[in-house]
Amino acid sequence: MRTIILAAGQGFNLDGFHKLLLRDPQSGERIIDQYLRIYADTDITIVLGYKAIEVMQRYPDLNYIYNPDWKTTNNSYSLVLALNGEPCYVTSCDLFVDPEIIRMLKDAESDCILTENSENRQLNSLNCSIAQDRQIVEIYQGSVRSKKDPEAIGIYKITNKSLLSVWKKKCMQYGNLFAGQNLPFDVCNIYSVDKGKYRFHEVNTVMDYMRLIESR
Repeated sequence: MRTIILAAGQGFNLDGFHKLLLRDPQSGERIIDQYLRIYADTDITIVLGYKAIEVMQRYPDLNYIYNPDWKTTNNSYSLVLALNGEPCYVTSCDLFVDPEIIRMLKDAESDCILTENSENRQLNSLNCSIAQDRQIVEIYQGSVRSKKDPEAIGIYKITNKSLLSVWKKKCMQYGNLFAGQNLPFDVCNIYSVDKGKYRFHEVNTVMDYMRLIESR
């Protein structure tokens, strides 16, 4: 398995601070160090763009890909640069994650998405339409259509080669979308895996980080 970390975007709402370098208020561990620990048994690739040198000069021994178009593309285009047909985890760069979540994904179906049944969602959140047996049939953005629709919260496990190939083509065609929006659900079954009780925090804004500090 590979792990692809999508980290090319600019932290507009974090005073321009690179998200991978954020420290967990509880442990003091940076997000990047957390990823290196919990994905240690995989081949890790980090896609950088904004302030790429800031990360590379601190961690010179890692495997990087540079997205020169980070200003004008979404993380779909970053994913295009990294996908090579090998089974992989794909993760956002702004998550504090309990290692048990990754162990749970390892034991889950071959193609799955980490989800959460959250009532507090933004309009740009990615929501999953579920058919039966946790099978996802669509990812959509905007108002939640059903209370049963969980939110896709930033980690994907994809192993099917045909699925990876079509995903890459769609991400190339629609590079301005989030990577999850380009997942093709007509190639093979993709399942929802609820994060459950485990600790999971996404940091997009200063207020997100302040809430994390207050929750210590």
